[in-house]
Amino acid sequence: MKKMVAIGLAVALCAGAISGCGKSGNKDEGYSLTVSGIGGSLNYLPIYIAQEEGWFAEEKLEIEEILFTNGPVQMESLSSDGWDIGCTGVGGVFAGVLGYDAKVLGSSNTDDGTQYIFARNDSDIVAAGTGNNVLNDQIYGSAETWKGKSILCNTGSVTQYVLIKMLEGFGLTQDDVEFVAMDPATAYSAFLAGEGDACVLTGSGGTFKMLEKSDEYTAVASGPLVDSGLMCSFVANKNSYADETKYEAMKVFMKVYFKSLDWMKENQEKAVQYCVDMSDENGSSMEAEIAAKYIQADRYYSLQEAVSMMEDKAEGSDMTVMDKNLAGVLDFFISVGNYSEGDDEKFKGHVDNKLLKELLGESK
Repeated sequence: MKKMVAIGLAVALCAGAISGCGKSGNKDEGYSLTVSGIGGSLNYLPIYIAQEEGWFAEEKLEIEEILFTNGPVQMESLSSDGWDIGCTGVGGVFAGVLGYDAKVLGSSNTDDGTQYIFARNDSDIVAAGTGNNVLNDQIYGSAETWKGKSILCNTGSVTQYVLIKMLEGFGLTQDDVEFVAMDPATAYSAFLAGEGDACVLTGSGGTFKMLEKSDEYTAVASGPLVDSGLMCSFVANKNSYADETKYEAMKVFMKVYFKSLDWMKENQEKAVQYCVDMSDENGSSMEAEIAAKYIQADRYYSLQEAVSMMEDKAEGSDMTVMDKNLAGVLDFFISVGNYSEGDDEKFKGHVDNKLLKELLGESK
């Protein structure tokens, strides 16, 4: 059963149905979970496909879906045990862990493929060419051409994080440019109207439309080029995770999720159509051409990759690859005031590879 839950009603609805949300079952009778996600998101698409294909039913797992518009709102319902396991972006990860002691079970896909920085083709940034940024020699501009530029960008967001990373590659900080706070949709419209020297976009709308205007605009940097490390992850309600039956149900859920990823690789055209259908049901239509680009913009991890990220040490660090990626983003959010000093220490220890590691072992 699928629920499209409005922001203001999400907590109330789930609290009112808490007996249903708490249903678990056993291996012989089957399992049930309440699963949350961001409506229309790339990391929720495998769940949508699995539901449509009947794979959860084949594994005797009944899931109730609750969809939200963003990660922090999604995590608010954890205060009433509103769901068992969820798929979310990095904002939801921090809100869940720091606000509700949630567990991070692993990552599903990269989350920086639609984040781009654009400049006009006649800009001196573009004229300066590439090869002057220490992070990646494909990034346009130089320290001199970026200084003092007016940049349209959403404040306190992953887009601002990408911008700051790019500037650091030139030896600059945000103080060296004129930062103009705008949400991505407004920044897109304003930039087209002639405002700003550059703009930072994200999502499936403005980014792909701007990329098609290569005769006027140049993608001077992107999330992947600055090695942002942004990713979407699985987050578990701490109470559900501690329940033996719910834990086993989560393992079944993960098994189906990664099966869905394997199917998507072999059935790309069908996956694109499912993405279009999911968007329509979510109230935001998406053409097949855009859906295809949307799916290809970020990369899904294999089960082995998801486990390895939580075990392998990052280069030059005692932290795992996943912990280091998350720590870098959290440090940024602390620096802009979204979180407080000490929250980085509070976050440590909440990434738990036990479930996915067990699943990997059982799959061999």
